[in-house]
Amino acid sequence: MSNRRKAATPPPPKTRRRDDELMAAIREATRAELADFGYGGVTYEGVARRAQTGKPVIYRRYPSRAHMVIDALPTLRWQPDDGLVWTQSLREDLLLLFSTVVEVLSGFGVDNYRRLIAEADADLFSTLDAQVISLAERTVYPALERARARGELGPREIPHRAAISIGVLVRNEMFFSLTPLDATTLAEILDHVYLPLVQTLSR
Repeated sequence: MSNRRKAATPPPPKTRRRDDELMAAIREATRAELADFGYGGVTYEGVARRAQTGKPVIYRRYPSRAHMVIDALPTLRWQPDDGLVWTQSLREDLLLLFSTVVEVLSGFGVDNYRRLIAEADADLFSTLDAQVISLAERTVYPALERARARGELGPREIPHRAAISIGVLVRNEMFFSLTPLDATTLAEILDHVYLPLVQTLSR
């Protein structure tokens, strides 16, 4: 029997991931770090290790931890899918849409969001604002169009800032109020502020 040790099989050469695959891995790793350690525990090192990439790769893409976390949040890219069951009223459509948005945002955590805001620079605030507006447009405008077709709204065009204000109201109530945003508060925002506003402006 030979005493010679069998030569170890060399590992297969690493293949370079496509950029979209790499970014998906980084975002997934960031969300995992958030879930395990909270915003304060997210580091470039931890994300790089989970994503199986190097820190320089992440530094090149994100100027700060806050930018990295914002990019990883799936909520701001969420939109109604083809399986969404619309209702027969604007009020119920918006309750359905924003209850879902609040549920997804709650998964991130209010405290995490507040800590992120504390580190945000002007560029990130601009990104956040654009993403919130985009989210509101993807959810609110289809609901408004359906409401107009049903005759719930008048023929006049609703100004853009007024149409998307529901997204800003929900965001502010959720993250800057001392009490959690629940179904009752969401209904009050719709009944006392948003629906009277868009109904009046559309007529």
